[in-house]
Amino acid sequence: MRRETWLPAVPGSARVARSIVRDAAIEAGLDDDRTWDLMLATSEAFANAIQHGRAWANECILLTTEPCPGGLRVEVTDCGSFNGGLEPTPIEATTGRGMPIIAAIVDRLEVENSSGRTSVRFEKLTAAEDALRSVGAGRRAS
Repeated sequence: MRRETWLPAVPGSARVARSIVRDAAIEAGLDDDRTWDLMLATSEAFANAIQHGRAWANECILLTTEPCPGGLRVEVTDCGSFNGGLEPTPIEATTGRGMPIIAAIVDRLEVENSSGRTSVRFEKLTAAEDALRSVGAGRRAS
């Protein structure tokens, strides 16, 4: 079931976001490791929305969870604009690692910038679905 939750745009809300994602991941049939990956990705996306984005008029960030084919989709939406990419972060930098971390641990990542909003959307597949897709990809490659 699709769930939308408005969370205050403060660092402490990341804990609540992780809890919501954990419950949705369990409901979607993800194992502990995949659930942990989604929780970490959610923390990074939520922190980016607070630090680099802008809250909605209600002073909140929108967190959406919904089942997707074979797993769970999470979306974090703020009213900022994202101009970055996934370039390597200089080693001496103290920020800038959130998006590369998310990209490394999820199965699908999209960043959409439109209508004065930024949505970071990512998916994690169940182990069974991931295995099925890997087998299918292996057959196409041969």
